[in-house]
Amino acid sequence: MKALTMLEPGKLIIEDIVKPEHSEGEALIKMETCGICGSDVSAYRGSNPTMKYPIQGIGHEGIGTIIEIGENEKGLKAGDRVALEPYVPDFTCHMCKIGRYNNCADLHVRGVHRDGMMVDYISHPIQLTHKIPDSLDVVKAACIEPLTIGLHGATRAKVSKGDKVVVFGAGTIGLMAAFACISYGAVPILVDVLKDRLDFAKEVGIPYTFDSKDGGLVEFLQEVTDGKLPEAMIDCTGAPAILAEMHNYVCHGGRIALVGWPKGPVTINTVRCTQKEIDIYPSRNSANKFPESIQLINSGLVPVDKMITKTIELADTEKVIQDMIANPSDYLKVVVKIN
Repeated sequence: MKALTMLEPGKLIIEDIVKPEHSEGEALIKMETCGICGSDVSAYRGSNPTMKYPIQGIGHEGIGTIIEIGENEKGLKAGDRVALEPYVPDFTCHMCKIGRYNNCADLHVRGVHRDGMMVDYISHPIQLTHKIPDSLDVVKAACIEPLTIGLHGATRAKVSKGDKVVVFGAGTIGLMAAFACISYGAVPILVDVLKDRLDFAKEVGIPYTFDSKDGGLVEFLQEVTDGKLPEAMIDCTGAPAILAEMHNYVCHGGRIALVGWPKGPVTINTVRCTQKEIDIYPSRNSANKFPESIQLINSGLVPVDKMITKTIELADTEKVIQDMIANPSDYLKVVVKIN
C-alpha cells in the first residue's frame, strides 16, 4: 500500500509499505480523506518540537471506511464510515482512568509520534473510532478533528451560555473555537491582524471581530462587554505578545484557555493574574469531543464547507505544503483525498 512519508524536515515521499493486519481491539480502515494541520506544516519546516522522524503517513485528521472489525460494544461494522481520534493513549495511566486520555502520561499522536493517516490502510483502536452519518461528505468530515480542538478549548475555559469570549487567531482553530463558543450559547469576539480572515469570519457568522494591529483592543472589549471585559479567553496563536498581556483581556475571575503552541519564550504577568484571580487552563488535544463535533458538522451549525480552501490529491501534498509556508494567509483548511 502507499503512504505519504516524511523522512525528515523538507522531505516527503510516497512509498510502498506493508499493509497492516487487523488486530484484536482495533479496526482495519481504508482511508479516504485527511486534513492538513498547521502541525504538519511546521513538521515539514522542522519547527515542530514534538515531531518524530521518519513518519510513515503524516496527518491526523483522517476519515475512512472500516474494512475489518471484530465484535465491539460500539456496534461498529465493516462498511461504516468513521472519523479517527488520533490521540492514542495507554488507557492505563492516572489521566486515562479519569477520562482525560488526551493528557495521557504516555500519549502517542498519529502523524506526530507514531505513523499517521495519509496512508491507504490503517489499524486503529476501536475506542478511538467514531461512526459518521452516511449523509456527511468525507471532505467536510475531515474537519471533525479540528473542531474537537476548539470544543475542548472552550470546555477548558468553562465557556457557558451568555459568556463573552475573546478568541485570538482567525485561522482554522480560532474559527472552530469561536463556533464552539456559539454552540455553547456564548458570544465570541475574534481577534486577528489579517483583515481578510476577519472579513471571512464575519461572513460565516462570527458576531464580533477586531483587527488588533493598530491597538485599541482593550477598549473594544470593554465596549462589547459594557465595561466588564470578557468572562473567558481562548488563545489559538501562542503569540508571546498576546500571552504577555492576557490579563488585560478578561474580567476579574476570568478564565483563559491556552490552545496555541508558543514559538518562543513567553512572559506572563503573574502579579496581575493573581490580582484578578484569573484561571489559566492549558488545552491539549481533545477528550470525548468527537461525537459532539460530528453532530455539529452534520447539522450544518459549523460551516466547514466554507473553511475548506481546497481539496487535493495525495501526490500534490508536498507542493501545497510548500505554498502554505510561502503564503499562509491564502489558506484555511486543505483536505487530501487518499482513496
